[in-house]
Amino acid sequence: MTALKRLVNSTATYALANVINSAIPFLLLPVLTRVLAPAEYGVVTMFATVVSVLTAFTGLSIHGAVSVRHFDADTDHPRFVGTCLGLLAVSTSLVLLIVWLMAGPLSRWVEIPEGWLFVAVLASAAQAIVQVRLVIWQVRSEVWRYGLFQILQTALNLGLSLGLILLLGLGWEGRVLGICVAVFLFAGLALYGLQRRALVRWSIDREYIRAVLRFGVPLIPHAVGAMMIAMSDRFIITHLLGIGVTGTYAVGVQMGMVVGLLADAFVKAFGPHLFAELKSQDPYSGVRIVRQCAAVFLGFLVLALSYVALLPFLYPLIVGGQYGASLPVAQLVGFGNAFMGMYYVVAGFLFFFERTVLLAKLTLLVGLVSVVLTYVLVESMGVIGAAWAYVLVQLFFFLGAWRLAQKTFPLPWRTLFNKGAK
Repeated sequence: MTALKRLVNSTATYALANVINSAIPFLLLPVLTRVLAPAEYGVVTMFATVVSVLTAFTGLSIHGAVSVRHFDADTDHPRFVGTCLGLLAVSTSLVLLIVWLMAGPLSRWVEIPEGWLFVAVLASAAQAIVQVRLVIWQVRSEVWRYGLFQILQTALNLGLSLGLILLLGLGWEGRVLGICVAVFLFAGLALYGLQRRALVRWSIDREYIRAVLRFGVPLIPHAVGAMMIAMSDRFIITHLLGIGVTGTYAVGVQMGMVVGLLADAFVKAFGPHLFAELKSQDPYSGVRIVRQCAAVFLGFLVLALSYVALLPFLYPLIVGGQYGASLPVAQLVGFGNAFMGMYYVVAGFLFFFERTVLLAKLTLLVGLVSVVLTYVLVESMGVIGAAWAYVLVQLFFFLGAWRLAQKTFPLPWRTLFNKGAK
């Protein structure tokens, strides 16, 4: 099998897993919007968002550290994984303590009952374990195991949520329980699989602790910036325009995320190939990387523009008439996700060379810009201003990461215009 064919097959597998995994919001939307009040739907949305944000604090990006270290022949990989999981236990305990001390204010801020905040912390730790298992399959190019594991977790998540809501009438608690039970069970399966295949050794190494902390701690500001980018628009729209507009906007964002999901699937397959090129001592690897990245960037733009053009025909088939006003939001978010895909590619350079401090500073800066820009544009343009802010923020993010990557590992981009370059 040629390298190109392997890349295409891997991308297709990752895309299938991502599409199925991300289909939950689409599959549940017709149900949830009929059985849950807007306030209940908001609790579900905020719980999932809080879990995602907390994963950066509990998980310390240990899956990223495991991914990068896979290409270091001098690393004792099972011991490195064991060290990462030991740090996960410590960081989760610290986050639980902080949440316990600040439960009241945090609950009022995110509008989630206090008890569920502790569950969110544990769910974030469980998700970090799942990510470690997935990334080991990814770097080993075991794409079918990766895809099957993710799809089965998604199926359990979906089935439990529907059963608890429709059969037991649990409301928003049923949806949240579906999320939590699925991630807890699959975290247990991930640990069992790591142990059974001798991919983890429960031995702590001080040097590995320092390496993981050097990699993961600088990414905490990255998480704060990401939180501002991901959450600020919803808070701002609710404050300025009302919760009903926020619901419509959220549907548009979900529809626009299709491009981002496909881009993310490709980058998951492309990442190991990129890391191998960066590891190579081939004098022409820089030229190859430039041309491959340029082709990927062009592909993301074509994908986004094609999806934007198709959306007016797809929207009536997927989205109810009362949400039709969110179409322009979906189109702008879809276009903006082309830049997000480009960011994923160039951020890979910074991860490979462990320049996560630079990435953290960039994300925090872009997060601050996102808050200000979103507020100004929503106030002046209405809800569509948030979508325009999303496009601009993703463009800034990509250009900023590209500049940092170029400083870290200069590439001969001018060779794109040089026909004689190899």
